[in-house]
Amino acid sequence: MNMAGNGNGTPLVYMERITRRFGLIAALENVYFTVDRGEIVGLLGDNGAGKSTLIKVLTGVHPPTDGQIYFDGQPVRITSPKVARAMGIETVYQDLALVNLMSIARNFFLGREPTRRLGPFTLLDKEDMDEQTVHALGDIGIEIRRPEEEVLRMSGGERQSVAIGRAKHFGSKVLILDEPTSALSVGETRKVLGYTQEAKKADLGVIFITHNIGHVYQVADRFTIISHGHKVGDFMKDEVSQEEISNMIMGGPIPERLREIVAEREAALQRLHDQIAHRAAPLAVARQARVRRRNWAIVAVALAAILVIAGLLVSGGAFSGPEPTPTVTPVPTVDMAALPQPVTDAINQLQNDPDPGKRAIAAKMLGADRFREYSLAAVEPLIAALQDGAFEVRAAAAWALGKIGDPRAIEPLQVLLRDNYSPVRDAAAEALMVGFDMYCSDAEGCKPKGALH
Repeated sequence: MNMAGNGNGTPLVYMERITRRFGLIAALENVYFTVDRGEIVGLLGDNGAGKSTLIKVLTGVHPPTDGQIYFDGQPVRITSPKVARAMGIETVYQDLALVNLMSIARNFFLGREPTRRLGPFTLLDKEDMDEQTVHALGDIGIEIRRPEEEVLRMSGGERQSVAIGRAKHFGSKVLILDEPTSALSVGETRKVLGYTQEAKKADLGVIFITHNIGHVYQVADRFTIISHGHKVGDFMKDEVSQEEISNMIMGGPIPERLREIVAEREAALQRLHDQIAHRAAPLAVARQARVRRRNWAIVAVALAAILVIAGLLVSGGAFSGPEPTPTVTPVPTVDMAALPQPVTDAINQLQNDPDPGKRAIAAKMLGADRFREYSLAAVEPLIAALQDGAFEVRAAAAWALGKIGDPRAIEPLQVLLRDNYSPVRDAAAEALMVGFDMYCSDAEGCKPKGALH
């Protein structure tokens, strides 16, 4: 059995000791849950079992009372659904979050619409939206009649296809399907199950929540059953029948032949913590080093400010005695002549090219790992690009600054969180999280991980 099959033994999602209490009521108690890339996990349980609470913890709706979430091998704190989406966790709810009177293409890009400039005006690029929608849905085997057709004319299964395709197209790593086949015909259900398998082929981890065991049994690789806030166990598809799954959901015992296997499997899952923590250690050390550098930079700026204020007070006669010796705060310098030609070309293109697409490509290039030793030269041009008129350039520059991790970018990135375009806001939030270990939420703003509660 492979419950951590990402090639290096680390699950894409690893939730350990997850406990969630509401007052005196424990909705979840010490639950371990994993999802791998390219795996469909059926999350099953009766009403009130705790499966929805577990998903709300994963998507940032409810913080866990106890426990830790690891995403792609790294410990994370998911403080809101916005943070979850920025990390690549997308949920397709029963109501699908689609607008009936809008076209398929508009719904596909809802909140992420591409635009083009026409003189002083910014217009929706409908042609690009239509083309990308057709290609993106076609990539997972979904054919639509016309991208400009209104969603209200689509069937339930077709609407599910748009929601699933949208999640895959925008870089999701985990796709959560909440009762995707409820109220669908047999034919429509078959289509949605096919789209779910296409998402698996695209290497997404899929969590399939449903009460219909017959539907999930056709596509799932593994079943996780929860009852009264406790995990019953993990079962591979070839180990249990639909009748046995149904019996366990209703409170029946684990089949005798599987009890020892399930116990060993759960113990191995609990031991996985040491393995994941060991692999995450180098990156954790690097993150701590970035935090230390940032803190030293803050201290240096604070000291410089104190010295400046003291100098102003002395020059104004507030204190008697000799004037203090001016202190010069060192400013990083870059020998532009020593830069390789590709770096110089990328900076020139970012600053001067009239094509916003090429400027965005240049920004991405400056954040690439192969230019890491020259990143100091790219910081100021990338910070300036955060005010570019094209949203794709702003988003690309934010991504690159997150990769570089220079403290000078922290404040400009926080300003970008109020950008008019959601892709830009998402890119800035992800950059602050990746580059500076800062987590942003509407309730608490942006804070270092250690300052959150």
